[in-house]
Amino acid sequence: MCANLTVDDEGKRVVNTNGKEIGVVQEVDAGVAYVEPGSEMAESIKSRLRRDREIADGVENYRLDEDYIDEITEREIRLERL
Repeated sequence: MCANLTVDDEGKRVVNTNGKEIGVVQEVDAGVAYVEPGSEMAESIKSRLRRDREIADGVENYRLDEDYIDEITEREIRLERL
C-alpha cells in the first residue's frame, strides 16, 4: 500500500510489523517522513532506510518513503515488512 504522508503525521509513532515502536516522525517534507530512531529500530531496518545527511542535536534521522508504509492511523505509522 502506498500511503500519503502529510505534516499531520509529525509526532506519530512508527511501528514495525510486530507493533513495536521503532521511532517517531520528526518532520514530513514532500512525501518523506524523517524518523528519529528508537532503541527498537533494528539494523536491518536502518540499512533499508536512508540516513538523513543532516544531524540535528546529535541525533541521526532516517528517511521513510511512502512506499515502505502499510498503514497510517490516527496515532501511528505501520511499516510494511522490509
